[in-house]
Amino acid sequence: MHTLLVALALACAAPGQTQEAYGSKGIYPVYETAGQWIIFDRDPKPLKAGETPPLGPGARFLVVGSHGSELFTVVRTSATYGGACRKNKPLKLRAALLRGPRGALGSPIIGIRVKEDFKLQGSQAKYLTLPDEVNEGTYSRLGDAIKSAAISDIKNGTFRFTLDDNPSPGLQQDPKPEQIQMKIDFGARLLVRGLADAFVFIEASQVGATFRRCLRLADGEKLVAQCVEMPDKLMAETALLRFVAYDPSGQGNPFLLAYTPSPPLWGDERWGFSLRSAGPKLILSDAMDPRCREGF
Repeated sequence: MHTLLVALALACAAPGQTQEAYGSKGIYPVYETAGQWIIFDRDPKPLKAGETPPLGPGARFLVVGSHGSELFTVVRTSATYGGACRKNKPLKLRAALLRGPRGALGSPIIGIRVKEDFKLQGSQAKYLTLPDEVNEGTYSRLGDAIKSAAISDIKNGTFRFTLDDNPSPGLQQDPKPEQIQMKIDFGARLLVRGLADAFVFIEASQVGATFRRCLRLADGEKLVAQCVEMPDKLMAETALLRFVAYDPSGQGNPFLLAYTPSPPLWGDERWGFSLRSAGPKLILSDAMDPRCREGF
């Protein structure tokens, strides 16, 4: 398990709002399309002399799905359309076909590239399906803190108003809690090393005509770090997502993964966040829609 843990530690060194490059540290979204489990290479990079392609035949991936994790192998690659668009037309991408024990995993979510000698035997990894635990007590415990954080973000400019919104100077300079509409769409308790009462949740806030969706981490009644935005360029409402936690070490360093169990109108989505005591970090946000949804 050591090789995998080193790779994931590098991927999750510090909290942040912006996703790293596609495929960074060997982490990719995995989709089922036309009955196959596939990774699309959206951002192929020139290979150095002697370097093997990250999604080439024989490459091995630890695939985390809705029911657990198993090892898979790339059996072939081919150029195909699907998964990305430009100017309302589908792009031709290279796709990697995965082969492995699909029946044990449910829906695929992410693939983590591992070395040829990687084995699952002796793994201490923990896997959890996460039900929504939000109730009235959640709002009582966290509502004021969420609104206070939104007010701070408006004042310092990190709450970005949309171009078609025209908030008053008073709203931007001295917003009031009653001017913020807020709801908590999902939340669950998790073991996060260094936090006494970790609770990860997704909140949606609206100020004026501007809407923002955030993944946040709390320790009891206190928010940990900043909002990690879940922008609506990936369009699924939170209610359409399902959530799992995967902790490779089993020591309280989990990943929160979100996925669409079946494609909504606008295509499948995959999200990944690392959760640490310093705060959450976005490691993956991706959507797969071969129909060029920007043309709808």
